[in-house]
Amino acid sequence: MKKVVLLVCIVLMALAGCTEKKGSAVLRAAVCPTSPPNLFLEDGKYRGLDLELFEGYCQARNRQFKIAAYDWQGMLDALVAGRADVAFSAISITDERKGKMDFSRPYMDNTWNLVSLRSRNIRIADLADLKRYTIGYPRGMAYSGFIANELEPRGIYRLDDVRTYPTYNEVIADLQNGNLDLAFLDGTVAAVYKKKIAVQDSYVFTGFDTFGFAFPKDSPLRADFDRYLDELGPEKLRAVIGKWLE
Repeated sequence: MKKVVLLVCIVLMALAGCTEKKGSAVLRAAVCPTSPPNLFLEDGKYRGLDLELFEGYCQARNRQFKIAAYDWQGMLDALVAGRADVAFSAISITDERKGKMDFSRPYMDNTWNLVSLRSRNIRIADLADLKRYTIGYPRGMAYSGFIANELEPRGIYRLDDVRTYPTYNEVIADLQNGNLDLAFLDGTVAAVYKKKIAVQDSYVFTGFDTFGFAFPKDSPLRADFDRYLDELGPEKLRAVIGKWLE
């Protein structure tokens, strides 16, 4: 009888060990659901290409995850504070952010678009003209570093003159209400809003921005997510991205 009990205990311990190795803990995902098409709410449900990619990763690894929604800065703060295992919502990879968190390899390129109402028809031919306009975007965006490090030293635009908001929703609302001249948007977000409201590109910055999934410093999930992107392959990755950009 003692041998049977001992054998049962050994089997239970082995099963427990296997469960732990598979990573049974529910992953905590921090998002900002106002960044279409990467992450947004529709009919009360989270949707988007970032979500589809992370769902694919979790299915491939037999993991579960739970989403917690924040404004943009709150999403990044939650990750850095250890309240999330991953963050995704079209997050730009920057040197400043890499000092606080780790990123997956880039999964898509991005542009930065200054948009205005079509009725205003603002066209920026010379960046020196920017100081004539009010510019707004969500707090915590990578645009702040760009303005502080690139535009302000050249006398083009001061970071202190920027108007910041919790999310893109408030930025667009002020743009439509005439309280803002230009909204700084990710190119993917701009493409979605152009289909919904009468806005146009006033100026587009290209060639230096990429998106990545963000993880706490030294998280083993980062390397494993990169392995998943390799397993997915460039063709399937392009298909996922292309579907959401249609």
